[in-house]
Amino acid sequence: MKKGIIGVMAALLCFNLYAAKSESITVNLSKLKKSYSVKNEKKSLSLGGYGSFVEFEIEISKDGEYAIVLEVENSNSLDTRTVMKLEKDKNYFNSQLIMPTEKKEIYVNRICLMEKGNHSFKLSAPFSGFTVNKIVIMPADDNIKSKISPAGLVNKNATEKTKKLYDYLCSMQGKAILSGQQINESNVELNVINETIGKYPAIMGIDLMNYSPAFVERGARGNIIRRAKAWAKQGGLISCSWHWCAPKDLIDEDKPEMRWYDGFRAKATKFDFSKAISNHNSEEYKLIIRDIDAIAVQLKSLQEADIPVLWRPIHEASGGWFWWGARGSKNYIELYKILYDRLVNYHKLNNLIWVWNAQDAKWYPGDEYVDVLSFDTYPGKRIYKTFDNELAELQSATSVPKLYALSENGPLPDITKLAQQNGIWSWFCTWNSEFVIDSNDNFSEEYTDLSHFKTFYDNPFVITKDELPQF
Repeated sequence: MKKGIIGVMAALLCFNLYAAKSESITVNLSKLKKSYSVKNEKKSLSLGGYGSFVEFEIEISKDGEYAIVLEVENSNSLDTRTVMKLEKDKNYFNSQLIMPTEKKEIYVNRICLMEKGNHSFKLSAPFSGFTVNKIVIMPADDNIKSKISPAGLVNKNATEKTKKLYDYLCSMQGKAILSGQQINESNVELNVINETIGKYPAIMGIDLMNYSPAFVERGARGNIIRRAKAWAKQGGLISCSWHWCAPKDLIDEDKPEMRWYDGFRAKATKFDFSKAISNHNSEEYKLIIRDIDAIAVQLKSLQEADIPVLWRPIHEASGGWFWWGARGSKNYIELYKILYDRLVNYHKLNNLIWVWNAQDAKWYPGDEYVDVLSFDTYPGKRIYKTFDNELAELQSATSVPKLYALSENGPLPDITKLAQQNGIWSWFCTWNSEFVIDSNDNFSEEYTDLSHFKTFYDNPFVITKDELPQF
């Protein structure tokens, strides 16, 4: 993207706003189009919340990368869900948490890529209200970029290769999306994709389910680590989840989703992990640690092979359908922290990029435990979206710049619109089986038709395995 400077004029729809210097544009707040719940207060605008908004338009003289800076004031001391939402050119652009009692200059946590011409913006308060004292659009130089880019891995002892992967993901944010495909215990999905379009996805998605001690006790044997090592040797990346079988109290009845091999589901176990949270001397706590230690063995095997991992444990918690989400957000957050501490500080696993996936901002464990915020989404057969609402939910969890991922998807996203928006999803990972292959291990059009599949992977915005750099 070429760099340039901003033109000298800002306008609101049909209003002239402010004749600005060439270096930046300061929006005239007194002439903005606004909803009835927005009040002018001297030189400020008070957005009352619950969808209140203001709109403005600027004129850009050259293509470039820009930053949006606001001086905001949040007088709400109780509601941590005070969120600032921004749309650009009638498309979703960004959401950001404004901390309670915050009064300061904030940078929108996203580079704004703009071409020469007019661009419209809409700023809204979807939940609680806040006050805006200033809106400035300015060129994004290296100093500004450092303020609105992810600050680095939460584990400061991360391996060099893990740091390089993370830095690469940061450098590609808004410029490309990495392709991914979840597999079962074989590479059939990956091979079918290659046979269909002549390319492999950049990311292989694996699951450590069969290494759960409760599964191993019943005869399960995993070979997925061996496949992951082979994939990494070929230049591919690894995303890893864990359908964690409950350590005990499996119901194991001959009913749907209640057999022992459904032991990760809430309805398939009576295991109450809240007892582990409240009492670290309990049997439940000791079993949780036993299971984490068993999984650490597999992750260490990948670390010894110098393989970084996009690590997404205890996912989809807020849905309540997995046992780790069945005891509420507070217990889940404590379990997440236990898991982080045990793997990072006890087992010294430094090859993990931590991907949070509870799917609800209220379940966020804290910026110091999360590198990437992700969402799993299954909109229905052949429904192609950009998942703006899902991104907004993730972004409303934090005021700190982070990476974002579509960690599970059914149909592929709408890549044409995603590319036009310079979408900031770092990667996607289509789920396995029927989402890409049929019962005969041939390509399936049930969820994504072949034309859309080919169009998606042919789009230059999509990164495949052959386009990855060496880490």
